[in-house]
Amino acid sequence: MAFLLQFQQRKEKQTMYDERTRQIAMKRLEEMNVIDDFLFTEIMANEKNGLEVCRIILSCVLKRKIGKIRFTYQKVVQGETEESHGIRMDAYITEEDGDGIRVYDVEPDKQAGQKSQLPKRSRYYSSLIDSKLLKPGKNYKNLPELVTIFILSYDPFGENAMYYEAGTVVKTHPHIPYDDGVRRLFLYVNGDLPEGAGDDDQSIRNLLRYIGKSTEANVTDENTKKLNSIVKSTKHAEDTGERYMKSWERDEFIRDEAFDQGLAQGEEERKKLEEENKKLREEIKRLRNHANA
Repeated sequence: MAFLLQFQQRKEKQTMYDERTRQIAMKRLEEMNVIDDFLFTEIMANEKNGLEVCRIILSCVLKRKIGKIRFTYQKVVQGETEESHGIRMDAYITEEDGDGIRVYDVEPDKQAGQKSQLPKRSRYYSSLIDSKLLKPGKNYKNLPELVTIFILSYDPFGENAMYYEAGTVVKTHPHIPYDDGVRRLFLYVNGDLPEGAGDDDQSIRNLLRYIGKSTEANVTDENTKKLNSIVKSTKHAEDTGERYMKSWERDEFIRDEAFDQGLAQGEEERKKLEEENKKLREEIKRLRNHANA
């Protein structure tokens, strides 16, 4: 009898713990921002929402109307050999209009600890994307324009600017045009507007503020209003909560294990968790593509 009573008490405590855990996880999901990897992936996993978000970002950042677009989220590009480093792009977008095809890679990023690697990361992404865009026998002029857009929670170059653009120049004769068709944009969500900023620049600032902190207070124009509607519907979808609970529980387990077994082993488990999450995202994507086929 005493054993049954103890069992029942433990069961009740576990139920209370599970409910408390669920409440904490759901609160964190509710507080999540577009720049967070999980939420951005969930938004892009819905084709209609993903297309709308891609269109909002591109039209706002590039300050023009966008043609017909297609996108792939979590697109993996393998290295040239099995030993080569591959990449995973958060949103790979192609645009078609009267001028041909343009390619975009949109990367929300909160990895401030890897800030120093950003220029070479951008270089590698661009080169690997380019390697897949030119078919054998085609002329180099057939390479489409490529724009990489990093949306960052940290200031990449220390000038507190909202907008940085990097490109290739002829260093000895900077007045000579050198158009290799590659643009690299680095957008800091908390950066300042440039001097003499116009309405288009203010729209970019509004968008970046919302991406960095996705609250009602940052809904300040039509673009952020549309984005906020997508964010709310994504967060409140039942399957979103279920997937986040699973990922959150795994994260919690890894943190507990790291505390008990030491930081070194914890780092190893963290890398394993990242690999498991990557496989989970790919499996979810495969299932959704199969369902939409």
